Amino acid sequence: MTTTFGLDLSLCKTGIVSLRDGVLLGSGLAKSKPSGETPTDEAWRIKDLADSILLTMEVSLKPGEKPDMVLIEGLAFMARNTTALVQLSGLSYLIRVGVLERGWPMCIVAPTSLKKFIVGKGNADKNLMMMTVFRDYGFESLDDNIADAYALAACGQALLGKPIHKLTVPQQEVIKLLEKQNGKQHSLGERKGKGKEEKNSDIIRKKSTKKM
Repeated sequence: MTTTFGLDLSLCKTGIVSLRDGVLLGSGLAKSKPSGETPTDEAWRIKDLADSILLTMEVSLKPGEKPDMVLIEGLAFMARNTTALVQLSGLSYLIRVGVLERGWPMCIVAPTSLKKFIVGKGNADKNLMMMTVFRDYGFESLDDNIADAYALAACGQALLGKPIHKLTVPQQEVIKLLEKQNGKQHSLGERKGKGKEEKNSDIIRKKSTKKM
């Protein structure tokens, strides 16, 4: 069985969708709103939102079960609201670290790649995305965040070799691009271990140089 999560991150309404072998397991929103005026208030709000998103994924899994892939939509760096972009970046990286800490495979999908996977081109508005997801996959949602999350989860199924439908040429191009990224990732534990090994090797080399 192939289980994928799609996360369309938002500071107010994050879309969360899970699929198993192309079948919908669950969908919903993790909602939040500004809770204060100070940077500390906003930091805690973003931290609480990240915890809520991660917990939502955890409780939807069976004990000991791990998803095969968590797909997160990348940041739109052309966004005009730079303050919101900075805050969303914070949320995104809290989620990424949380996913890695749990040992879950992760893939970041650029907004243009997600659009290309669904509609065949890198520029499409949210209404077209929702309509195409319904037309091609039979998944209906009046919330664009949930529709995008479904698209991410469906993209993950294809990335893992279990596409819901036969892939189009644009979809094949997106998957080929994501495969390069997917092949380079490490869990947090593996990365920490690698860092220690590299540091110890440096120390050994320095000691050897001094003896010479």
